[in-house]
Amino acid sequence: MYVCVCNAINCKTVRKAAEGGAKSISGVFKHAGKQPQCGRCFPTMREMIGAGCCNDEPVPAGLIAAAE
Repeated sequence: MYVCVCNAINCKTVRKAAEGGAKSISGVFKHAGKQPQCGRCFPTMREMIGAGCCNDEPVPAGLIAAAE
């Protein structure tokens, strides 16, 4: 699932960034080598990083709905 449509950042990229030490939205963008555009993905990324979804846990349904 795409989290950031502007930069084509998906859940897998967010997970890899968190596993690599990213603890913030800017860390995810830095890991992906991208720059934020519109910011609509910020709440979803923040929730994914903060909720521990970046482990091997499935992404909660609420996050999927928020991204759609």
